[in-house]
Parts: sequence; C-alpha cells; structure tokens
Amino acid sequence: MLSLNKQDIKIAIVDDSQVEKCDAGCGVNWASAEAVTLAGQRIRDRFGDKVKLDYIDLSSPANSHHALELKQRIRDLSLPILVINGEPRISGQFDIRLLLDAIDAEMEMKL
Repeated sequence: MLSLNKQDIKIAIVDDSQVEKCDAGCGVNWASAEAVTLAGQRIRDRFGDKVKLDYIDLSSPANSHHALELKQRIRDLSLPILVINGEPRISGQFDIRLLLDAIDAEMEMKL
C-alpha cells in the first residue's frame, strides 16, 4: 500500500449493492460504475491527484482486513457512507456536490 503524504486524502464510498434502493430515485446509485467514475473525474478535476477514491461494496465478499474493520465501525449508520481518511463523514444519501464539499472541508482542516 502506498503511503499518503500529509496533504493526500483517502476517501471511500461504502454501500451495499444488494440493499433495495428508494423507488423514487432517491440520491445517487453509488453501486453503478458510472456514478463512481463521474465522482472520480470530478475529484480529479478539482483536486488533482491529492485525493484517492475507492468504492467498497459491503455485499461483496470482504477480502481485506480494512473492509471488515470498516463494516464493524459503521454497522449502525445509514448507507451509503462517505469515509474520509478512515472516519465516517456523511451517513445516508449524498451527491457529488456534498462529497466535494466534504473533501474541501477536510483539506481546510489539514492546513
């Protein structure tokens, strides 16, 4: 695993693709590759390579210690969850704008 320098931010969108979503189209479907790709592009456009984005699907077999640890920490939170540098920041529906705002706030706190 690459070490992040102190200005880099690691974010993860944690969701469960097997959980039934709102019929009215509530929020972004983070389980779709298109949504994650678009978010990644917006992040790169705004922050360059300082922010690393991962998508973690809790319905997939957990094959990493990090995924199992995350699952334990967030079990009482609503999905999807935005995790920044290992800490849950947004629980429940969020869009790309909120994701970018949370990254901005995290960068300001690091200054």
